[in-house]
Order: sequence, then C-alpha cells, then structure tokens
Amino acid sequence: MAENLRPSPGAPSNDGTALSPQGEGLIDGIPLAKVVRPESIEDLSEIIANEKGSIVPLGARTQTYFGNLLRGADCAIDLSGLRRITEYNPADLTVHVQAGVTLGQLQQALIENNQFLPLDPWNGPNATMGAIAAANAQGPFRAVGTIRDWIIGMKVAEVTGRISKAGGRVVKNVTGYDLHKLYTGSIGTLAIIAEVSFKLRAKFGRTATSIAKAADVSGAARLVASVRHSALEPVACEWVGPENEIWVRFGEHPSAVDWQLKNLPPADWTILEGSEESAAWERLRSRYDRLRPIVLRIVGLPTSTHEIIKEYRPPGWIAHALNGIVLAEVWTAADIWRVREKYRAVIERAPLEIRRDLPTFGLNDAEYNLMNKMKHAFDPEGRLNAGRHVDGERNQ
Repeated sequence: MAENLRPSPGAPSNDGTALSPQGEGLIDGIPLAKVVRPESIEDLSEIIANEKGSIVPLGARTQTYFGNLLRGADCAIDLSGLRRITEYNPADLTVHVQAGVTLGQLQQALIENNQFLPLDPWNGPNATMGAIAAANAQGPFRAVGTIRDWIIGMKVAEVTGRISKAGGRVVKNVTGYDLHKLYTGSIGTLAIIAEVSFKLRAKFGRTATSIAKAADVSGAARLVASVRHSALEPVACEWVGPENEIWVRFGEHPSAVDWQLKNLPPADWTILEGSEESAAWERLRSRYDRLRPIVLRIVGLPTSTHEIIKEYRPPGWIAHALNGIVLAEVWTAADIWRVREKYRAVIERAPLEIRRDLPTFGLNDAEYNLMNKMKHAFDPEGRLNAGRHVDGERNQ
C-alpha cells in the first residue's frame, strides 16, 4: 500500500533551499501539500485515480530544477518505492525497470553479464530511470545516442489513473505508435512514467580518454574539426572552456581503441585509463555542477560549435563537440534572449528569479500551439506537473 512520507530533513530543493526539520518540502517555492509513496504500480494507479488536485511526480529529486516553474503541488508522488528490475533478458539485450530504479542500481545489475546502458547524465548514478527519461537527461555519451534511442517501451500512469503501455518489450517492435518517444522529455506533464524497457549493449572491452589543451578557441576548433573529419569513432568528445581542453573518449574492442589512440590528430595528448579515467570524468561532472548562475543548452550544428563559443564568449562551457550542443554559462536574461535570436536554447538550470521571467524552452508559435493541444489531449485539466512544460511557456 502507499504510505504517507515526510521528506528527509536537509534534503536539497531545486531553488537552493533545504527541507526544514519539520519536513515541509518546497519545489520552486511551492510547498508540497502531501507526499505519498506507492510501493507498486497498482498503488500508483489508485493514488492518481483518487486525487483531484495537481500532481507532482518525484524520483531522486535530481531534476526538479529543470523546466518552467511549477504551478501547484496538491499531491507529490514519490516514485522511489518502485525500485524493482521487473525482467532482465541478457540473451536478448533487454531489461525492464520500474521508474524508481537508479542508474547506478541498474548498471550494477547489468555488469554481471558484461552489459550496460550507455547513459551518463550529468545528474549522476543516483538519478532514477523514470526521471532521466522524463527529463531526457543527457551527458557526454551523446555519440552513442540519448536515452530516447535506447528506450523500446514504457508503462505509464495516465491522469485518470489508467495504466497504459507504449512500444514493446523486445527490440524489434511494430505495434502501435511510438508514444514512449513522446513521453520521453515531457517532464511528467502528459503521463507519469511507471516502468521503462531498454535495449542494452555489451560492455566496452576497453575505454580510454585522451585530453589535449589548445592555445585558444581557434586552435581548439581546428582540433575538434580534425577529430570530426577523421576515421576516429569516439563515444564522447567534449570541448571544455575557457581552458580549451578537448576530451576524446574511445570505447570498443581493445585493439580498436589502441588503433584510435595511435591515430589521434597531432597534439600533446594525455591518455587516461582505468581509475584515472573514471576520476577525470567525475571531475568533469563536478565542473558541470559548478557552471553558474545559468546553464544554457545552445543547440546548433556540429560545424557551428566554434561560432557559438566565439560569438557569445561564455565565461565557461562544456560543448558536445561532435553534436553541436554547447552547455554555456551565462549571467543575465539579456544573454539568453541574444542567443535565442539565432539558435534554439533551452535553460538547463537557472535561479528562480530568471525562471520566473523566462520560458525554459523558448518555443515558437507553431511549436507552442501543437504541444499545447497535445497537453490538453492527455491532461485536459492541466493537473500533471502543472506549468513545467508547454503550459508554463506563456501566460495563459
């Protein structure tokens, strides 16, 4: 059965405050009227069916800062009790997990069969799979696809409490529509993700990371271009500034990794493997956490990464150099508007005062109208994570 919970004292909230010793939780400055914790998908269905007010799904609370401001929190549903790996088929390279399973828990279960899910969101291994899917959270492993590329199906709870399925439980699936792709990135505003089915891959036989520092932005751009135009196939390629470090990571059969390391473009490369490599990527994760006060996800073409950095001159950045995405440190709302004149730019993280005044996604009229119709079709009364996505982009 579902149980009423008091949040743990001192747990961080998304606006930088903490939960009080009395257990009063805040999200975007809004108090959580009550928090319930289902222990099964049936519990989840019952809670939603009986709830008449606004509903806020919660996981490990690593993504509550993302999205437009929340408009109501009559009932927060803590999904951390849904922590079962419901089915794992190593021979089929598929796994089915409930929303509260953490990424670290899943990877630990897969390692026994030398398999893994190639995801490394910036919010780390403590993030729940439901939240990673709901936020479409991404990290340096973009070269092998985002979470949307690895999801083959979902089980969700609709606003009525009805449990429905999307996609399938096998890699080859032709039944119905790919609604799981729609739910991915919707921040729990269309339905609440209860279970996710993933395809997997064999664990890399070897990984190695090469790091080189360029003299300036132009030199870093040339080095990135050399990697992009070569026969190399890195699983991650990050351009970190303002130091202008280029991080290139390889993961494959040991001999293939060795070949790629030998064919890196000319530069003073430092090669890291084993514990040194793991520690380096943890440092980069910490570097992302230190980007302040606003992290703007600027989306361009791979060939425009240099242009974005040179034109807007962010004081700090981490660019997915082979994908054209720049995570830039910016300081003011004016900086965001200036970038949006030319590029799609999503606010990944910002103080409440910025998020109160600026839409997170910057949708144009056509996008807004289409997505608003979609929101109304799935959630006519706007009760699911009210305001977090399209319904919070504009004053209604």
